[in-house]
Amino acid sequence: MGISRGAVGLLAMTLGGDLKRGRVVTFGVQKIEAAGSDIRHVLQAHGFPVPPESAGSGDGAVVSQNTLFAMLGYRRIDSIDYYPDEGPSRVLDLNLPLPSDIGPDFDLVYDGGTMEHCFNTVQLLRNAASLTAPGGMVIHHVPMNNWVDHGFYQFSPTLFFDFYQASGFVDLEMKIHFMDGDKESYIAYDPARDPPLPYALGGKKRVLAFFSARRGAESAIPTPTSLIQGRYRSTFGGQDSGKRSARKGLIQRLCASARKRFFTWNATRL
Repeated sequence: MGISRGAVGLLAMTLGGDLKRGRVVTFGVQKIEAAGSDIRHVLQAHGFPVPPESAGSGDGAVVSQNTLFAMLGYRRIDSIDYYPDEGPSRVLDLNLPLPSDIGPDFDLVYDGGTMEHCFNTVQLLRNAASLTAPGGMVIHHVPMNNWVDHGFYQFSPTLFFDFYQASGFVDLEMKIHFMDGDKESYIAYDPARDPPLPYALGGKKRVLAFFSARRGAESAIPTPTSLIQGRYRSTFGGQDSGKRSARKGLIQRLCASARKRFFTWNATRL
């Protein structure tokens, strides 16, 4: 899918602070869809000390993913892809369990639009979790709405929150990324705090999920073999499920509908 100017901004605000900046692995070799000068401007706006020459010169300078992640502070950049054409570090099928010689050594695992092209979504999630070092971060930036036939799937937020919570990850966060031509914006989303999203989220805009989570300090993680969607567990399986199943009053339904309809009005420009 590639990394747009807006995606650079989302990476910068998510990775800012005192995160470990050792090794990063990307799923697929990412094409950078922003000029070097734009990248420098975005990173500097988020407090990254980027020297002018690090992204090349001129507005149209071509930037590789290695250059971008070096600008973000990573010392070693690896990649996994099914095809060798773009020169990944490892040629592997992410539909399958990873070889035993690849351990949880990465301070960042970045999936910038590979997951939707893999049939075995569950195994890819397990691979991402297993590659993340204790204290490291995993990021999925993948289609959520209006990407018909771009890949096998489009993904709902609940998949990421439910899977990584069950896997013992912490600091689960999502930014919903809207793309409308060259205009990009985002809004933070937390299913525990915010109302359910409208099924037609984004209107004519392309919508992506930008999800991040941090692995805890433990040496092993319990990747789940099966899951029941969290929203269904709370609605039908909790102690108060009988009360929740009662028909809502007219005012409650109107308020819920209004929150859905106007949820994206406060989107922030990237």
